Amino acid sequence: MIAASRRRRAVAAGLLIAGIGGVLAAAFYAASPWVDRSPSPSQRAVTDVARPLPPLPLPQAYKPLTPDDALAENETLPFSTAPIERAPPLIVPLNAAAFVGRRSAMDCLTAAVYYEAAQESLTGQRGVAQVILNRARHPAFPNSICGVVYQGSERRTGCQFTFTCDGSLARRPSRAGWDAARQVALAALSGYVEPNVGMATHYHADYVVPYWASSLAKLAKIDRHIFYRWAGGWGRRAAFRQSVSQEQFFDIQPQIEGLAELDSDVTLASPYAGTVPRGPRLAADETAGALTDGNASALPRSAVAPSIRADEAPAKLAVDIAKGSLKVD
Repeated sequence: MIAASRRRRAVAAGLLIAGIGGVLAAAFYAASPWVDRSPSPSQRAVTDVARPLPPLPLPQAYKPLTPDDALAENETLPFSTAPIERAPPLIVPLNAAAFVGRRSAMDCLTAAVYYEAAQESLTGQRGVAQVILNRARHPAFPNSICGVVYQGSERRTGCQFTFTCDGSLARRPSRAGWDAARQVALAALSGYVEPNVGMATHYHADYVVPYWASSLAKLAKIDRHIFYRWAGGWGRRAAFRQSVSQEQFFDIQPQIEGLAELDSDVTLASPYAGTVPRGPRLAADETAGALTDGNASALPRSAVAPSIRADEAPAKLAVDIAKGSLKVD
């Protein structure tokens, strides 16, 4: 009886010692700096799928302010003090398989630069192009240049860029302005990075104030456009992990009037050299954003609710409060 009791106590003591040893070993393993705790590929995939995308600000969510009041309020919003991260270059390869994709990507980016920033400086035009490239790399947006530019264009009130759904594409662009915008697009698709806007995915004209402006990180003001990135991790370079497809959905995008005649053979000889040539001053009509030479008397003053109104003085751009230049979902 006594021997059996001693054996039971010995077994219990052994189990207790083994348990304590196991706990200590687990603690040492967890604290060890030599243990690789990085998630496995499958764990990373599950995490990426489970991670929610940032909500897109609603389109046309502008405060009811006059242009002067909007200018003043925009001045009060401080710029982010964090360093501006430089976006990685994007190069669309020019080969037999990708040529059509490149040309359609170039056409889409050219249209965005032309209709959104024809009266901006070269830096301002490159900033607009950079935003589109950044969006194509961000998981919150389509993964192609044309997909980004024409996102929501099938809905009259849901397009991301007003020129894609307000009738502007039915008006033939000027040759000089189109060629200038095409040079900017070519440089962007050949690896040029506009450093002033960093990882910006949003911008708006300085004479309107979107409700979402204060929730994003304000990065830069170039000409009449103010550029923003997502706040927090979604606005950091590491979040821009989406691969850009060469499939540009060319068959479903709206067609630009006279594009075939305007399409010129732009070479890769010097996409960054010199200054983008400036065409004649453009003035958008006040009915649907049609572009004409800068003759103010030719504009129909009786029209209502202008959609895009280009300057009537050099280097000035004006967009109505109701629509603005950029819509974001």
